[in-house]
Amino acid sequence: MTDFKMDENLPNSLRWFLSQNLHNFAPWTLLGRNSQYEFITEGVGRGGAGTGKVYVFARREDNGNFAGLEIVGNKITDRVVCFHPYALAGESELSWNVVNAVYEDVFVFVGKQVMPDMQAMAREKDAADLFWKE
Repeated sequence: MTDFKMDENLPNSLRWFLSQNLHNFAPWTLLGRNSQYEFITEGVGRGGAGTGKVYVFARREDNGNFAGLEIVGNKITDRVVCFHPYALAGESELSWNVVNAVYEDVFVFVGKQVMPDMQAMAREKDAADLFWKE
């Protein structure tokens, strides 16, 4: 059971992971609440990639990437938007389009983004290094 109240407005695909305390997939972490990262969602989706509003639910610890569920109207949808919240310096066609990838739902995101990133990290880092040593 989780240590926070499950928001029933979240898609079942995300609640499925959170309700089983499946949060840590180094280098990704699934977050239990959105509010701590609300400030970074401005600009997501500019340039035709989406509505611009996302409910942030995941963070990649080693490079500053985030994943959020697209909000359409006032409804949190299943659609996952992966993004890096910083605009590129200088002139660039992509300076406002911070979106890296879009996935159908959290299961597809975990399968196509999180698991390959996790596997790549496991090839470079020992599992013992992921935990605090006493």
